[in-house]
Amino acid sequence: MKASEKYKRVFGQIDNLATEISWSTGVSNMLEWLTWSTNDVLGITKTKYWKLIVQLSHDPEVRSGTLEEKEAHVKSRLENLIKESERLDRYDKPSSSVASPREALRRAKYFSEDYLNKEFDIFWGLVSDIYLDAYYGQFFGVEPGGQWFSHGNSGLFACSTNISAMQMDNLSFNPDRNLLVANELKLGGRKNPDQILKYALMYRLLAERGFIPDDTEFVLFFIGDHVETPDWNALIEDEIRYCAASSKSTLKLAGDPKCIEVAKGAKFVSTSWSQLYDFNAQYMESLSGGSQQVERKLLWGFNEALATKAFFQPR
Repeated sequence: MKASEKYKRVFGQIDNLATEISWSTGVSNMLEWLTWSTNDVLGITKTKYWKLIVQLSHDPEVRSGTLEEKEAHVKSRLENLIKESERLDRYDKPSSSVASPREALRRAKYFSEDYLNKEFDIFWGLVSDIYLDAYYGQFFGVEPGGQWFSHGNSGLFACSTNISAMQMDNLSFNPDRNLLVANELKLGGRKNPDQILKYALMYRLLAERGFIPDDTEFVLFFIGDHVETPDWNALIEDEIRYCAASSKSTLKLAGDPKCIEVAKGAKFVSTSWSQLYDFNAQYMESLSGGSQQVERKLLWGFNEALATKAFFQPR
């Protein structure tokens, strides 16, 4: 049985993007990320961790020792390495070293793009349709009244759609408005040299497999640490050349004329985390107590998380 079939048998699946995902699934997606990304738990990857233990057990002073002597030696060396890697200032630059649970949390909470992505997934899945209409409506036309469905990068998405070649960040789908927004979340990093066409490939596969209608409007929505104003057509041409020069089968598919057509027909938006923060602060002012208290707390909580990120601090 394939890994994707095992996943669906245990955790279920979705048949189209107009499927509502519980906020609790966002929590399990966070755990799923941690179970695969062990460096965010141990400080280093699982492979590096076991290799380190083997290396320490082979140190000259215990190489010929008993199992108990080797265990005591490895335990002592790991404890010392953990102490050396720990930082007491919230924004000290993190290292790639074995870490205590406290240090691993510090690195993830304040520096990790993946951790921010998971926070965003939960937040985006809980905000109201009215909020998303207003937020996206700043950048492109959105007729109010439709329902939004949010999907984060997870085993549920990958195994249900059978799309493994494209690691998207977050999708917002509005079937009432026939609109798909791909939220690409950046934290200081640059756009990948094949990113637009790989998103176009993802769109094409979603349409072919019945997850979205063929004529769905497509928006690539970049949120980063600053606003960018590139020549999107020029970037697409660069990506076409990049994919054509590659021998990778996925990039050959991404460079297919149908994907190029999708990319050239898409809309593009670049905004920043600070602008999202400001929008949330302004939007909160329009919310009253009572039934709107929950969304107010939600916006406040996400802004509080954003405000603590290392990239948000004065330089």
